[in-house]
Amino acid sequence: MLLVMCNLLLVSCGFHLRGAGTVELSPRLSSLRVNVEGNQLQNDPLLAAMKNVLRTQADVQIEDSGDAPLLVLYGEHSDSQVLSVSSTGKADEYLLKYEVSFRLIDKDNRLLSESQTVRIQRDHAFDRLNVLSKEREEQELRREMQRDAVQQILRRLSRITIQEIKTMEPQINTDQNR
Repeated sequence: MLLVMCNLLLVSCGFHLRGAGTVELSPRLSSLRVNVEGNQLQNDPLLAAMKNVLRTQADVQIEDSGDAPLLVLYGEHSDSQVLSVSSTGKADEYLLKYEVSFRLIDKDNRLLSESQTVRIQRDHAFDRLNVLSKEREEQELRREMQRDAVQQILRRLSRITIQEIKTMEPQINTDQNR
């Protein structure tokens, strides 16, 4: 009975679990091409993660070529910085940084949205007695930061409103009174 009451309270307050909900993008972004600038790998982790999230959470059709807008991911950069050192001068804690930029362009290479950069930071404690496990933990943190960056890019794409570009037809002056 207590479980049912708790469930009713959560449902009535509008609580929703965070996670794999769907994201609604502009109708013009219903199909996209995705590219990582300067990368020749088909199985690039960032490219694969972005395509997967677009398919599953935004119902976007991913195209390899065509007239669909192009989402260009570039400037992916990962770094670490020492946050604290022990009394013996050894690093105890690191600040992990991850950064990726993106822009959205149309088939004629015109910007559909301004370039944006996503930056993520995580603290990572280092233990000299468990080097292997801490290295694995750092690798997992970096993968998690990349997944978080992809989610942030998706949320930013959902806020972009793309105006239809209207082309003016040239008016031909046909003066037949001459």
